[in-house]
Amino acid sequence: MRFTHIPCGCIVGAMNYQNLSSGDEIRAFANRIKQNGRAVIALDFEGEFNLHVYGEKLCLIQIHDGEKPLIIDPLKADLGAVKSLLEDDKILKIMWDASSDISLIVNGYDMTIKSVLDLRPAADILDLPKRDYASVLGELLGIATKSNKSKFQRYNWLRRPIDEDAINYALEDVLHLHQLRDEILKRVYEVGRMEEFIHQNIIVQNRDYLRKPGQRHKKMKGYRYLNKQEQQRLKELFELRDGHARELNWPPHRVIPNQELMELARGGMRPEEIRFDRSLKGGKRNEIIESLKKTT
Repeated sequence: MRFTHIPCGCIVGAMNYQNLSSGDEIRAFANRIKQNGRAVIALDFEGEFNLHVYGEKLCLIQIHDGEKPLIIDPLKADLGAVKSLLEDDKILKIMWDASSDISLIVNGYDMTIKSVLDLRPAADILDLPKRDYASVLGELLGIATKSNKSKFQRYNWLRRPIDEDAINYALEDVLHLHQLRDEILKRVYEVGRMEEFIHQNIIVQNRDYLRKPGQRHKKMKGYRYLNKQEQQRLKELFELRDGHARELNWPPHRVIPNQELMELARGGMRPEEIRFDRSLKGGKRNEIIESLKKTT
C-alpha cells in the first residue's frame, strides 16, 4: 500500500492518506475494519457530471475509517473489490446527502451502497438555518471548511494525476463526518425525533435510483411550461443532441446550450441561429443543423 504525504499548510495539514488500488488492498482494508470492532467508515465521492466530457463518471472515492483518510481511484482500482466494499452491509457508511452518489453508481456502474447513515436529513429535522455540509459543520461543530471551494467547483476530476491540493480538498468531506454523526445523533435524540431520522434514512436506502430511459429532458428548466407538442419536440431534440455529444465526447450543453435547445422546442429559434462552440468544425456543425431541421 502506498502512503502519500500531504504537505503542511494544505487543507488537512500534515496528515497522510492511504491510497487503495488493488483488489487485495481494498479487501484487506474491509476485513481489517470489520475485525477491529469499528466497522464504520465516512464516505464521499467526486465525479464528472457532463461538465468537461460526455456522461457521468465516478472519479474519486474518499474514506475515513476513524483514524486516517484513504482514497480509491476508480479509474485505476479493482472495481469488483470496490463493489464488494460499498455493498458490504456489515460496514456502516456515514455520508452527507447520499442520494446523488448512490444514483451515480447505480446507473453507471451496476453497484450500490448498502448500510448508509445519511446525516443530511438531520439538517431539516433540527431546522438549521443553512443546510449545506459546510454550514452544518460550522453551526454544530464550529469547524470552518472549504475556504477555497470556488477553486474546485469546476475542477476536472478525470485529470490524472489528480492535483494534491484537489485531493486535500476532497478529503475534507470525510474528515469530520464521524464527529458530526455523534453531535447530530445527540441533538436529534434530545429533540425526540430519532424515529423520524431513522425513517428518513430508510427512505434514502430503499429509494429506486435506477433512471428510466428517455426522461432526462423533463428536468430541464422551463419544461413544465411547454405544451404537449413542445414537450415532445424537446424530447426529440434532447436525444438528438445527446447522440452528437456522445460522439464528440462533449458535455451536451457544449453542443447546443440548454436555453437554445428550449427555444428550438418552442419554435422561437431556427437551427441556423444556434451559437455553436467555436471549436466545432464546419462539417460537424452543418451535420447537426441538418439533423435539427428534420426535427423542428
